[in-house]
Amino acid sequence: KQVEDRWYLPDGRSLHVNADANGKGVTYLYENVTEQIALESRYSALIQVQRETLDTLREGVAVFAPDGRLRLHNSAFARIWQLDPELVDGEPHVDDVIAQCRKLYDVPEEWERTVAMVTAIVAERHPYESQFDRPDGTVLKSAALPLPDGDTLLIYRDITDAKRAERALIEKNEALQAADRLK
Repeated sequence: KQVEDRWYLPDGRSLHVNADANGKGVTYLYENVTEQIALESRYSALIQVQRETLDTLREGVAVFAPDGRLRLHNSAFARIWQLDPELVDGEPHVDDVIAQCRKLYDVPEEWERTVAMVTAIVAERHPYESQFDRPDGTVLKSAALPLPDGDTLLIYRDITDAKRAERALIEKNEALQAADRLK
C-alpha cells in the first residue's frame, strides 16, 4: 500500500513523503518541495494581483490564447458585451464569445477580423483599431494587439459620452455658422 503526505518542518522546509509498504518492509521517499510551494504561492499571488488590477479598469479587456480560448478577462469586458459570467469563466473559444457579442453588434467583417487576429500564425498578426456604433446607441473604440507569447489582447472602451459631446459641439458650431450666415 502506498501513502502520500506532506510534512512542514519547523525550519520552514516542506517535504513530500511517499511511503510504500511492500512484503519486505516500508520504503520512504522524501522530496523537498519547499521551492515548488514558494513558486506556486508567488504565481498565485501574481495572478490574483493581475486579475484585481484588470477589474479596476473601465475598459473591457480580454486575452485570447493562440488556440482561440479566452485566457483572461475583466468584468468590464463581460459588462460591455453583456456576456454570461458562466460563459466567460469557462475559457470559451473566441467563436462562442463572438456569437454572444453579435447579439449587440452584428457586422460579420469586424468579427472575422477578430477571429483572424486571435487564431492567425504569429508572424501574420498586425494590431488594429476600430470603432463600433452599436444599434443600442453605445459607441465603442476597440483595439486588437498581438502579444509576444502568441496571445491576443482585445480592448474595448465605451466612448459614448465623448461622442455625444462631440456631436453636440458640432451641431452647436453648425447652428452658429448658419446664424452667422443669416446675419
